[in-house]
Amino acid sequence: MIIIASQNEGKVREVAALPAASGLDLSPISAFGACPDVVEDGTTCEENAVIKAVKYSLWLKREHGVSAPVIAEDSGLMVFSLMGWPGVHSARIAETDVERNWMVLDKLSGKRDRSAQFLAYTALAVNGVLVDSWRGSVTGAIAEEPRGNNGFGYDPIFIDLRSGRTFAELSKQEKNELSHRNQAWTQAFDYLKLHQSIVR
Repeated sequence: MIIIASQNEGKVREVAALPAASGLDLSPISAFGACPDVVEDGTTCEENAVIKAVKYSLWLKREHGVSAPVIAEDSGLMVFSLMGWPGVHSARIAETDVERNWMVLDKLSGKRDRSAQFLAYTALAVNGVLVDSWRGSVTGAIAEEPRGNNGFGYDPIFIDLRSGRTFAELSKQEKNELSHRNQAWTQAFDYLKLHQSIVR
């Protein structure tokens, strides 16, 4: 069993649908009941992914006797003309996805450079001990307005440069083939497939 340490249902569904997840026994951390709040006070997305993986795996061991590997992720949108903002604070600049998207669009009003990057980091921990972490990234641009009904988060305003469509206009399969999340999680899953002794 491998624990996905996220209470974001959209993220859990997306991760479970990734090609690299095929054949793995995945379980969301919500399956173990109410989880403790983890303060994500890292200065980077990688640090926050590590904090969540370590603390959730320690909680599972202490409270439920579960020694299964725990993978946590933290991701962010980096807008270059905004000095990398919202970055590590991407999920916390507003209450809803819609509000967050419009905050970014408002700050980009009148700016010619709309280039941006999605970053994702996964971290693997067992019994409160960090095993490793991995990075995924994709470069794109910010749209003039939200487009598309698929995905979640900043997907409606992040344009894939190859197709000219936002992530929210791509099919699930199309997004999974190129997304930052796919890259980061695939590396974590591939590691576990090579180290079967960790998976119990």
